[in-house]
Amino acid sequence: MGAIRAGDIRQLTINGREYDVKAGDASVEIDLGGFENTADLGGNGSLQVTQRRMTAGFSACPISIDDVRKDLEALVAISNAGTPVPVNITIASGMVYSGQLVLVGDFKKNTGDGTCAIEMRGAKFEQI
Repeated sequence: MGAIRAGDIRQLTINGREYDVKAGDASVEIDLGGFENTADLGGNGSLQVTQRRMTAGFSACPISIDDVRKDLEALVAISNAGTPVPVNITIASGMVYSGQLVLVGDFKKNTGDGTCAIEMRGAKFEQI
């Protein structure tokens, strides 16, 4: 498994339900959170660093929406609840990232390609 560094999402489960992620040109962005640093200079030229905590999760995940299974409706229900749910993503290398995440932002089904790009965030999203 060590030679594979990029590729398609192999599996995505959200709240125990498996979703199909569009293969080929999908570039899901995984963010482990941590801190964002900004650096400023004081009047005497001293460096002053400010850290702000960042949420963990992923973005730009194009889910292939199955209308028969009511995938979009299931995602809307998760979003409307506003509470974190268990999420697991298996990437091409076979590694799994997991966390308790909440759907954020606006998401809509694209009828041209049948996908819906989602973003999910939480306190932790880590390799297990």
